[in-house]
Amino acid sequence: MPYVSISEFETRLQWRSDSGALLSGDGAPPIPVGQWNPETLLVAAVEGRTLLAFMEQARSLGVEVLFYQSSAMARCVEGQDGAPHYTDLIVRPHVAVRTEDDARRAQGIFEALPERCFPSSMLRLTPRIEPLIDTWDEQHAAELETARRGRLPVTVWRP
Repeated sequence: MPYVSISEFETRLQWRSDSGALLSGDGAPPIPVGQWNPETLLVAAVEGRTLLAFMEQARSLGVEVLFYQSSAMARCVEGQDGAPHYTDLIVRPHVAVRTEDDARRAQGIFEALPERCFPSSMLRLTPRIEPLIDTWDEQHAAELETARRGRLPVTVWRP
């Protein structure tokens, strides 16, 4: 018999007449849904899953990730029948790694993610992942570490 892994995720949504609804679940702090609509939360879930899946694979392949930041966008179209559906879901991670070898491995991870990552198997939509991968020298990595310790703003792009 093949091995099957089953995970369960539970959320709770509580309506509050004065402030919309409060979403909670899996031991995480509650999110006021009145400030975040469900469509945005879906896009954020895909973006978060992309981060977790990438970091897991990077760790297993020994890729030294120095920086990860992403943005995501989804396009929802309302059809003639009035039913909305997503036509595009794009995650744009910006990753910095130590070496060119790590950059090649990172690119390979991103190429494999759309078919292996949660949204493809649960939604009838395969997200496009459009990474930007940098190789940072020792000085840039040290500046990032200094900024993290001192909570200084991090400059990613240099002229």
